[in-house]
Amino acid sequence: HSLVRDLYRRIITVGADYPAGLPYVRERAKREFAKRRHLTDEVEIKRAINLGRFMVKEMVGVIRLKKYRVLKQRYVDAEPPEPATPLPPDQREPA
Repeated sequence: HSLVRDLYRRIITVGADYPAGLPYVRERAKREFAKRRHLTDEVEIKRAINLGRFMVKEMVGVIRLKKYRVLKQRYVDAEPPEPATPLPPDQREPA
């Protein structure tokens, strides 16, 4: 079925950026596809494809969350430089 092949390609493409790595995604996808290999009813096949599309969206969400956390850790959580404390009037240079 062409929709099934398209879904598998989409899963592998998205899996390239998945935090657990492409080998994990590939093995998991193979297991899930093998579980549903026996489906012949068109309605059941489309239902399984819709579940797979939902899982792709979930994977994209996990990838975005991971990227957000990395960016936040790099730029936002870094300690800001301490603000400069003004010198007391007796230690200031004359203008």
